Amino acid sequence: MLRFTLFGFPIQIHGMFWLNTALMGGAFNANTPEQFRGLLAWVAAVLLSILIHELGHALAMRNYGDRRVGIVLYAFGGLAIGSKPRTRQEDFLVSAAGPGLQILFGLAVGWAITLWPPPWLWLHQMLDAFTVVSIFWALLNLVPVLPLDGGHLCQAYLGPRKKRQALTISIVCAVTLALLSVVSDIWMRLQDGILSLLDIDAGIRVGSGIFTLLLFGMLAWNNWKELQNEPQIPWMNAR
Repeated sequence: MLRFTLFGFPIQIHGMFWLNTALMGGAFNANTPEQFRGLLAWVAAVLLSILIHELGHALAMRNYGDRRVGIVLYAFGGLAIGSKPRTRQEDFLVSAAGPGLQILFGLAVGWAITLWPPPWLWLHQMLDAFTVVSIFWALLNLVPVLPLDGGHLCQAYLGPRKKRQALTISIVCAVTLALLSVVSDIWMRLQDGILSLLDIDAGIRVGSGIFTLLLFGMLAWNNWKELQNEPQIPWMNAR
């Protein structure tokens, strides 16, 4: 496990993060030097984007007085771990801070590479992937599915007494997204439309296929087990 400190936050990156990210980037099809460089650009883009996302959470926690916050990147994303209880309003804002910061960086980089295309192919590939991952993974993360940020936002809005309602909403959304993940045209057209509206020129597209199907399928299953008060998959409960 890789460990380092950034802005005072201890950060750990699990080996499965690298493996899963590489597989999503098409590691099995990287047979030429050009394809391998493209894969490295993808991994670097995802690492930077997820780190920015978790730093958004961590900085918000620090803002509310939590001085012992750590970040872990694991197989299916990242986790900012705090040590201080938060109010309902604080939890709402902490949950929003991660995808909010990630989208802001994605927009800034997207507009920058549209106006001033990088002169080096690898850098252009990395920033292109960073733009699309930052915008669309953050938007997907805002869907009200627990334990994603959107699920926590929904739960904070409804309040602790309406946990079953939050879980029901989460299951419906997760099942819907799992089913839609096999219809790649929907995701591609949606991303094309949003990027065109934002006037961002980016080539890569994300968000469909087997990984999205597995992720939201497992989240739906975990939420259902929690609704039935049954043991869940522990590592699927990270936020």
